[in-house]
Amino acid sequence: MASETDLATPQSRRRANTDARLREALGGLANNPSTTPTVAALARAAGVGRNIIYTHHAGVLGALRELQSQREGATETAAGEADRTRSALRDTEAKNIALATHNASLLKRAVEAERRAERLERRNAQLVQELDRIRRPVPIRTSAEAPDPSAA
Repeated sequence: MASETDLATPQSRRRANTDARLREALGGLANNPSTTPTVAALARAAGVGRNIIYTHHAGVLGALRELQSQREGATETAAGEADRTRSALRDTEAKNIALATHNASLLKRAVEAERRAERLERRNAQLVQELDRIRRPVPIRTSAEAPDPSAA
C-alpha cells in the first residue's frame, strides 16, 4: 500500500481512501454474478465519479478489465454449453418423433394382424362345421323302409 510519506498530503490520503473504496467495490462486483462489471457500476458502488477511475486509479481499472474478461469467458463457456444442450435436445426430440412414428406403424400392423387372425378364425370355424357336416354318417334306407309308391 502507501508509505507514511505518501500519505503526508491530504490529496494522497484522499487518493488512498478512494483506492481502498474502489477495491472494496470491485470485490463486491466480483462476488455478485448478477451485476455487470462496468466502470459506471464500480463508480456507483464506490461513490466516486468515473473520471477519477480513468485518471488516477489505473490499477483498479486493470483489475476491472480482468474481471470483465473472466466474466466474458464464463459467458462464452455457458453459451457454448447451452448450444450443446439445445443441440442434444433437438437430437433427442428427433429420435422421439422417429420412435413415435415407428411405434404407430407397428401398432397399425398389429391391429391389422389381429383383424386378419379374427377373420381366419371365423373362416376356420366355418370350415370345421362344414367338415363335421360332411363327415356325419348318412343313414342308408332299405327298401322296406322306403315309402310304398302304390300306397299313395
